[in-house]
Amino acid sequence: MIDLFKEELSEKIRQKEVALVLLADRSGRIRWHAGRPIEGRTVQDGRGFSRTHLLQALERGGEVSRDDVMITADELGFPASARFLFVRSLFVHPVDDDLVLYVDSGNDRLEPADLDFFRASGSALRGLLTELRGVEAGAGGITGSSEAVQRLRRLALAYAIEDDPVLILGETGVGKSHIAQLIHRFSGRSGQFIIVDTPAVHESLVESELFGHARGAFTGAVRDKRGLVEVAAGGTLFLDEIADVPLPFQAKLLRFIETRRFRAVGDTRERDVDVRIIAATNRDLREEIARQRFREDLYYRLSVLTLAIPPLRERPEDVRALVAEHEALLRGKRLGPEFWRVVTDHPWPGNVRELVSVLKRAGIQLPGPTIDGDVATLLSPITSPPRAAKPPAGLERVREGLASGRSFWDTAWAAFLDRELNRSELHTFLSGEFEAARHSLRDLARRLNVADAEYPRFVSALHRYRVHPGR
Repeated sequence: MIDLFKEELSEKIRQKEVALVLLADRSGRIRWHAGRPIEGRTVQDGRGFSRTHLLQALERGGEVSRDDVMITADELGFPASARFLFVRSLFVHPVDDDLVLYVDSGNDRLEPADLDFFRASGSALRGLLTELRGVEAGAGGITGSSEAVQRLRRLALAYAIEDDPVLILGETGVGKSHIAQLIHRFSGRSGQFIIVDTPAVHESLVESELFGHARGAFTGAVRDKRGLVEVAAGGTLFLDEIADVPLPFQAKLLRFIETRRFRAVGDTRERDVDVRIIAATNRDLREEIARQRFREDLYYRLSVLTLAIPPLRERPEDVRALVAEHEALLRGKRLGPEFWRVVTDHPWPGNVRELVSVLKRAGIQLPGPTIDGDVATLLSPITSPPRAAKPPAGLERVREGLASGRSFWDTAWAAFLDRELNRSELHTFLSGEFEAARHSLRDLARRLNVADAEYPRFVSALHRYRVHPGR
């Protein structure tokens, strides 16, 4: 809807029926504009438009006025600033209690069809914003009642109608991809939401995966291939774990974000694509910059709009709402008081993903109609207190083999396939190594003596056999 709104506005501006359109919120911030160049980020400090009636609409009591304002140059009270800008008619329309639409034109009067278009677009936009504001527990929303979650809802709403990139920060399992999907859903963009799992793409293939390649560009390129940026045209490209994008490719990614132009591998012509970028990471990008593993200019371009999702341990009041949202996983079982004590006291280092996994296991594994303190037995092995017992003999041999230079395949993986290590033991081992590798899959692979050429196979095995340390 928003894309259609913008396209039609662009056409009206091109035909000079409309000179300027902008959206402002109750705080006076200019959220979006198109047409004649303006200055400033707020209505109060802005230049290049008539502030008089727009400020009046924003300043009327606790809510934005619900009445339209339509005024032309031959009427009393027409602002002098408008005459200076050669504006001859202007229209102010309240979209909802927080947003106001401002339109001006060099024509003596805006046509009734134009006014109907603006009112209809405002009504559609109001419905979309109401839907987002109404997202509560369940219904796939941003679940919880904490101040942190309420702030996330407000920011998701604000960012949804923008075009700039969004950078989502947070630990593994907090729901970064879920927030990205919500922003896309409420953006009104007509294209797809495409996820790029950057750690799973070998660094030599990243450019081809995103930008595509031409036939004959390299050995095995037997036909032209569209990149994911083209697949996501008109929609959103979500770069999950952006810190894993290879440093040599980051300059090309930066240029694409700035210009929306790219060149497929082996192709001589540039192409344009309209796609919005959302990126996410569980790493400290400033630290990655200091270690010269991430470009500073790319960081500042991605972080125009930033969302930091707090870990679940910092918002325990949201646990009840999250349990209620996923109540179906419990298969009709009741929850006793000890259940709530356990889940409230637990630090949830795996965040929402860990909580959902525990609820799923509780519904399947725990007997009886009531789940109580026995839920503690289902907490993730990687979060349980360390045992005093010695590690399994198979794990000792794995560590010795890796220390001697043998590969992951000949040590840990062979032990897992031969059932010397079970899935839980392998997952625990990999999680410890993942922590030592500072949550980088590439560094983890190097620690485990995995050759670069074997990296895609390594990542695929972690996912396929459900031993990925970050999941």
